Amino acid sequence: MKRKFLKLLFFFGVIVAVIGCSQKKKGVVDWELIFPVDKEVELEMILENPVMPNVIGDIDYYKGKLVLMYEMNDCHVHFFNAETGEELCSALHVGRGPGELIVARRFSLDGKTGTFSVYDPMTQQLLSGNIDSLYNGVLLSPVNEDFGQSLSVFPLPQGYFFFQPPLIKDPERRYFIKRSNGEIVKYEGYPYDDLNLLFRVAATYQMGVSRDGTRMVAAASPGLIMEFFDLKNGIEKTHTRYFRKIFLDNDYPDSNRSGIGITDFYGTDKYIYATFGEPNTNRRYDNIAIFDWDGNPMKIFRTKYKKLFKICVDDEERLLYVVGEKEDGNYFLAKLDLSKH
Repeated sequence: MKRKFLKLLFFFGVIVAVIGCSQKKKGVVDWELIFPVDKEVELEMILENPVMPNVIGDIDYYKGKLVLMYEMNDCHVHFFNAETGEELCSALHVGRGPGELIVARRFSLDGKTGTFSVYDPMTQQLLSGNIDSLYNGVLLSPVNEDFGQSLSVFPLPQGYFFFQPPLIKDPERRYFIKRSNGEIVKYEGYPYDDLNLLFRVAATYQMGVSRDGTRMVAAASPGLIMEFFDLKNGIEKTHTRYFRKIFLDNDYPDSNRSGIGITDFYGTDKYIYATFGEPNTNRRYDNIAIFDWDGNPMKIFRTKYKKLFKICVDDEERLLYVVGEKEDGNYFLAKLDLSKH
């Protein structure tokens, strides 16, 4: 009788295991880890308490200059010496006429060709031109396509254009890619089958694109979930990495318990650079992470500053630049020598 009972118990365990595996295959998420911070690093200040707003649209590095997008002094684009922090000039006036913008959130900059592009959601225009010409006072030219209402638009090296439409405008398509003639090549829908990705999925994602324009990573604000996309032939989601669970408060993400997820991405052909925050830190986002394109954390650093808004790296991926906020509310532009870490 005892042997028969043990045999039944064994078969019951096997059945439970099989059911568990089948449920796991149906989409039960395995949260991989809350990865620990590897070390604390000290940023080298380039410019402290600069005259900048707390909303920086974008930042990139180009030929020894830092290109920052924010609205101040009637201009959208501001150039700084990457070594000294000296402000060199400003460009792209706010809504004065053709070739200028009313609203600018992010730009794309091809470091090889010098092509600079920025989309204005108010005028629904994509402006493009050479970054050196812009620096020397030449206006950008409108791309003669009807892009419609979008949160962001930028060109890809393959001759396609990437779009992120607002949810209210296009509830089926989260991202899509068009040819220059307006034909939709492919689109990526909303992951309604995944409860944790559904929250904030309609909001503006943080996105990073590799320098060759063939890969993209995206993440929402709460928790720490990263989605990866192939852009070589349209757009195709390749995989998702789950690092931190999203906790809910009245069916809405609790940012403090969940931790502030990715607050900015910067992609190169080799790595993904990101800023993020940890749980239960009063909504601080003071960490820097480096991932490979499979989403594996390579290095993770903590800084002593309250918030890190935007980051980029130089062409050799030796120096990382960051715009952030100190505990006293003052803003700064700083760098981190990655070769020493």
